[in-house]
Amino acid sequence: MGEYMGVDMNALEENKKIVRRFLLDIYNTGKIELVGEVCGDDYVWHGEAGPTEKNEVRGLENFKEALSDFKNAMPDAKVTIHDMVAEGDKVVVRITETGMHTGAPFAGVPPTGKRITWTGICIYRIANGKLVEEWFNEDSLSILQQLGGL
Repeated sequence: MGEYMGVDMNALEENKKIVRRFLLDIYNTGKIELVGEVCGDDYVWHGEAGPTEKNEVRGLENFKEALSDFKNAMPDAKVTIHDMVAEGDKVVVRITETGMHTGAPFAGVPPTGKRITWTGICIYRIANGKLVEEWFNEDSLSILQQLGGL
């Protein structure tokens, strides 16, 4: 690909490849033990309060624990990527996620056995070939409505 108007197009494609690997090959398959292959040790996740009841998770091990907590609530949770845009050191992804709430409580709601679907936007920052920071926003209202938590 090369360079276009001073932008390293190869670097942008590599950044998108890292995000795809995280979402499709690691998150979707539940292989949390592989997270360190694509996420840096000082990974920071910013989002809405989820299974950890925190708006921010710092550090790779804490992030892996938070992902495990979520996967315990919805073991078959899967992401579908609709759009992916890269600029500089960031990749933005528009997703739909589906999962069946069969495991642990989620957002204070005991397991319901319901399959739910929701949308979200993730912004990832990449440094030295690894994801180092994420801002995540999802349709929490829809999640709670579908789980009967409202």
